[in-house]
Amino acid sequence: MERNRMLSWTQTQEEVERMMEGFNSSESTAAIPDVSQHADAPEPVHFKRKGDTYSIRYSWKAQDPSVMQIESMKFSDQNLRYLHIINAKEGSDSVAFTHSGFTYIARRTTLKVAKRLLAYANKVGECVSKVVGYLKTLAGSIYLLSRVEKATWSLDSTLSAPHLQGASWQDFDSTHRGRFAELATEMMVKLHKSGHLFSNPVPSEIMLDSKKALVADPRDIRPARRPHDAVDNFILMLRGLMLRGVDSNGTLFYCLSVYVSSMEEECRAWYKKNKRSAPADLLQVAQELESRVAA
Repeated sequence: MERNRMLSWTQTQEEVERMMEGFNSSESTAAIPDVSQHADAPEPVHFKRKGDTYSIRYSWKAQDPSVMQIESMKFSDQNLRYLHIINAKEGSDSVAFTHSGFTYIARRTTLKVAKRLLAYANKVGECVSKVVGYLKTLAGSIYLLSRVEKATWSLDSTLSAPHLQGASWQDFDSTHRGRFAELATEMMVKLHKSGHLFSNPVPSEIMLDSKKALVADPRDIRPARRPHDAVDNFILMLRGLMLRGVDSNGTLFYCLSVYVSSMEEECRAWYKKNKRSAPADLLQVAQELESRVAA
């Protein structure tokens, strides 16, 4: 990746907007085919709105196995109103696409999981790639839909679309890696306070925008059964980051301090469970956490 595309958390909002300038211009939009363009567009046979949620169902004349034809969809983002096809192979696990000037990611899942994650959307909205709906294709596949905001970076090299900038962990210097760890810690605090865990907390599963870190794949979110489970989840994330070169003592101290002070009750419960005694103070908890990260 070129140095001038290096991820920077010191950019002002104005710089971010300049970076993305031109995307919404007519010339730029013309170069990006809308996913809904199709010679044999279907007829909508059902459309319903209930509160802030919409549902739609289409009737197709013929099935095309080379693309994802939408049979039905439930969504909260009204920009999806005319989406009926995604120009990607049916059955793909994850697909990034553009529709009505916005970038979305469709991730294959089950109907049960899609409904659950859409219901979670408001509770975990600040720390997870925004869930805006789900769809069923003519072939019977279920996909969860997430919207990508402007100037978002992804470490997942398989996804590429406007507003979704590619980044490589190997190109990050020590400052970038340290800042990544700090933002990821702040994200984990918000996620854990909502009562949810991140089942795959590795850098490639985290997205970044100009202000915060996000769980890239909403399918990685699950409810926490016990409060102290969140602390083990945080340790797992820090171990992964340390293995990938986040080795600054200052960074680790910041991450531990933020987490322990923000999740005091859960951290004390975790300490008591593992040491079979109550901690004298939060410093003792932080020291135990540090030893577990280094284990």
